[in-house]
Amino acid sequence: MFFLSLFSRFMTPKYKEEATGYVDKNPEYIWVSDRSSFKAMLAILQQASSCIMDTEADSMHHFQEKLSLIQISVGKYHWLLDPLCKLNIKPLWKCKALKNITFHACDYDLRLLAKFHDFHPESIYDTSIAAKLLGEKQTGLAALVEKYFGIKLNKSNQKADWTRRPLSPEMCHYAMLDTVYLEAIKEFQCKKLEQLGRMDWLRESCETLLINSKKNKSEFSENETKENWRIKGSSSFKPLELQLLRAIWNWRNKIAQKRDVAAYRVLNPYLMLDIVKAIAKNKGKINERNLPRMPRNIKGTLLQSFIKELNEATSVPTEEFPGQIPRKAAPRTNINEDLREKLRELRNEKAAQFKIDSGLLAKQSQLNVLADSLSGNTWEEKFETAEFMKWQKEIWQTLAPKAILPKTPAEFRSWAKEKLSAMSEESRAAETEKLLNELYSHPVLANGYIAAFYPAMFEPQIVPFLKNLAKEGRLLLPRVQDKQKMEFVPIQNLDTELHKGAFGIMEPKPDLPAFENPPSAFLVPGIVFGKDGTRIGHGAGYYDRYLSSFKGIPRLGIAYSAQMRNTLPQNAMDMRMDEVLWVR
Repeated sequence: MFFLSLFSRFMTPKYKEEATGYVDKNPEYIWVSDRSSFKAMLAILQQASSCIMDTEADSMHHFQEKLSLIQISVGKYHWLLDPLCKLNIKPLWKCKALKNITFHACDYDLRLLAKFHDFHPESIYDTSIAAKLLGEKQTGLAALVEKYFGIKLNKSNQKADWTRRPLSPEMCHYAMLDTVYLEAIKEFQCKKLEQLGRMDWLRESCETLLINSKKNKSEFSENETKENWRIKGSSSFKPLELQLLRAIWNWRNKIAQKRDVAAYRVLNPYLMLDIVKAIAKNKGKINERNLPRMPRNIKGTLLQSFIKELNEATSVPTEEFPGQIPRKAAPRTNINEDLREKLRELRNEKAAQFKIDSGLLAKQSQLNVLADSLSGNTWEEKFETAEFMKWQKEIWQTLAPKAILPKTPAEFRSWAKEKLSAMSEESRAAETEKLLNELYSHPVLANGYIAAFYPAMFEPQIVPFLKNLAKEGRLLLPRVQDKQKMEFVPIQNLDTELHKGAFGIMEPKPDLPAFENPPSAFLVPGIVFGKDGTRIGHGAGYYDRYLSSFKGIPRLGIAYSAQMRNTLPQNAMDMRMDEVLWVR
């Protein structure tokens, strides 16, 4: 508790007599772009224990991304620092207040500060992360300000060009409000986090974000010089296509740089891929007719320069064409899908208990690690491989041992009945509708007699499909003969030709004659199905015995998603399905 209290005080900015949780009700911004205003700002930042910060960039408007504005608040002081002016702002990064910074959703801010000024704060507080850990439904700044203060922020300048000078008063006011309320929001959040015992969650989450931002900066620098023209969607391209793509990329960047616009505004990546696919089929010289529909602003001389670039690219010796980059072999995995599903259930239940998003406890990739037999022999090893934070690990140390899977048929039946009982009527109805559509359109069921089943209470309610088969004179339903045998009977009217038979399930009346020939296909019920066709029935073994006499006739299992597992234990007498129909 001492450390948590210390962390809370350490992360609370104080300047002179300003109280924590201070909200400046009449904020005024201070524009900083000369030595005098910069010196005055530094004098305060060198005394303050922490500050609030936000940044603005221009990646949507210009060829080269620039850090265009830095907003800093301490108490009643709200500075808008112009990093594009010729002022040397290096002294800023050594100020005491910048050791401990409060941001909102700061992933991008940290990247900009590292990229352009090689700056990393020692400690951060992210109000967006805190909001998620408190279970806020909406974690955007505007949503939090409206919830806590009843104030609606105008976000019309969110995508503005922040390199414009001078910035309009409206843009400056907009930028200032990105930091004005964060101190009060943080104060509220800290109290709530301490009440819930989640202050250490936040501390570690912020520390991890900061560590990852430093790691990402290093990786970004290494990757920046690589072949960026190999855009998503081009990994399967042949050498000619890659040569064309590289030429288009270089032409696009040249035009974008000349116009000083974002490169995607000249040609978006999707159109680049379409152009390559279209012209790669051309055998001769490329001309305008070979191109897909181009943007309206690419015409005349500009269009001709583009076509010239493409023709020059194809005229070089083929040995100079780029080749495909060998794909790195994917790490070997052996994921138990049933275990992953159980872990997901446990995670979701715990997240609902905490009233937070389940992804905070474990992302999908981390669940994969936990369910992978190759990621470690113990849970502790798996936690390390999954890169859980300490607070996440502590939660999973209690959850993981509960991930016990059924092993025997009896345990699987018990598991399935519990899952089926928990299904809502809405889920049953939605899945049944999709199953019926699949049954109506399935080619195996289009002709001949279909040996189906009348559904029990928890089985997919396929009665409409049965009525359709009966109307067509193609329906066969099972009738129990004794404790070992059953037979199939042609049914033309479900309302008059059935009665409640063995196990309380509707079956053909005793006076109706049995069907003597093999059917075209079987629709098979079950209590649990494996995605690989394995099946566990209700335990009497009627279907396994009956189906063993019919080789080569399609067997289709019908199931709700709640009845599905990855695979099931089978013995020599158990009959596999050729296909299982279920809603994925």
